[in-house]
Amino acid sequence: MDDAASAPEGRDERFAACLERLEELKAVKARREVLEERVFLEFLRANRGRINEFPLLETEQQSLMDMLLRRAEGLHGGHEYVKDRFSAYLLELNHYGKAKAVGDAGEQEKLARRLERVETVLAKCLQGAVYASSLIKDHFSDAVIRHFGEDSLAKIDEITATLVFDEQYWKASIERFIKEEVRGAYDGILAERRFRLAREGNLLVVAFPFDAVLEKLKGTAKAISKTRVQTAFEEAAATAEGRAVSEAALALCNRADIPGWDRRADREETVFAAQVAAMDAAAGEYRAALAGEAPDAQAEARREVLAEQTIALCVGAAVSLRVVREDFSRALRDFAPKERAYILQAAGAFDAARLGLVLESIMEFDFASLLREKGEADAGRILVRASRLRRVAREAVDALTGTGLNKVRRKQFFEDDPDRADVVLFRPKNPGEFQERLKLFQIEPELARPLVALWENASYKVDLFVCINLAALGKVATNLPARVSEVLGRYGIAPPGAQEPARTKNPT
Repeated sequence: MDDAASAPEGRDERFAACLERLEELKAVKARREVLEERVFLEFLRANRGRINEFPLLETEQQSLMDMLLRRAEGLHGGHEYVKDRFSAYLLELNHYGKAKAVGDAGEQEKLARRLERVETVLAKCLQGAVYASSLIKDHFSDAVIRHFGEDSLAKIDEITATLVFDEQYWKASIERFIKEEVRGAYDGILAERRFRLAREGNLLVVAFPFDAVLEKLKGTAKAISKTRVQTAFEEAAATAEGRAVSEAALALCNRADIPGWDRRADREETVFAAQVAAMDAAAGEYRAALAGEAPDAQAEARREVLAEQTIALCVGAAVSLRVVREDFSRALRDFAPKERAYILQAAGAFDAARLGLVLESIMEFDFASLLREKGEADAGRILVRASRLRRVAREAVDALTGTGLNKVRRKQFFEDDPDRADVVLFRPKNPGEFQERLKLFQIEPELARPLVALWENASYKVDLFVCINLAALGKVATNLPARVSEVLGRYGIAPPGAQEPARTKNPT
């Protein structure tokens, strides 16, 4: 693509660039799909000066086009809205081109004004999508840097430069950061013998502490500078004016007649889209127009134009978020359905605060997947399961002593972590048990509120267990100790005393 300096700046220059590309494609009778793609990319280039945070890389521009025109189809009703606006743009551009060809200046200017309005609405769709996808990438990059250290920035830049922002982007990120880290950490666990072996009835259990994986991460505690997009998004939520603009945009979309717009969509998605829209001046101007006095006909027409642009911003953001979520889900298809659902729910709208937990969850599930993979030859006789206990800093619990957390109550809610002195574990295993104990011990509101906050914001102590069914294994081996040694060997564990190779029983 041409560089930014060569992008058309004026209205007539933008129209001329896109019209030239349209006529070229019509002359060679290009297929409709090819024509749309090429003109859309030309539209992107021609309007780059009107789109904040315009993606400079070709891979990102290609991704933006493909996201809105192709990948959103069947995923989000907003795809129909974008396609309709683009079709309207092509139609108006064609009319404008005919008037220009015959030299009718008056008709040409009339059509140019119509074309400019359609062009601006389509540009706002792009703006919403650019803001949303840039924000998600920025939040994800920050989470990766916090967990894997500053050296990970070079890998992030390489992935961004070489891959379209789709399923492959997420797969590459999972492979380069999570899978490599998990496999390296596993080798460390074996070398340091951080695992535990125990016999429980007919089960031989190998316990792997997930903390041993997290401890290997070379993260950073340094403050990470926020991008312009992140700063603007946060201001749209943190300031009274930003919230007012977001609420106005959300109300507008919910009552507008948008083809295919799902008013029952996940509220988190629609709130995200409205907050993204609030980053743009058009949404702020729309909110100001609503707050003004009763408008005259001219002001009413202006408000209608701003409303149309605000809707386009919301649609572009919502479509982008839905497509990114679908791409992310596809990249997780190697995980079990429940694991994938858990990760997607945790990711939400890819909030900055959530993505650290998301990365750790993916690492946990990948670690479990690695353990299942090593025992695949005896899949019916080996079960991999996880124990997840909420934990909080001991000092945070100590601080509740003055609000009524006496020794008796403390023992009902917390227990020491045998592996770490600086944290304590919640005794309740799930939200139901937690609420039941709050009622049973008649916890006062002054104590209940901070307890609930600790519960909701708690991290997890995770242990993964490889459970080997000795009875089932004995049915297929004549020498059980040797067969157990063979199974453990696949995990890199060699207990003493297993010298003789296992012989599998003849099935006959």
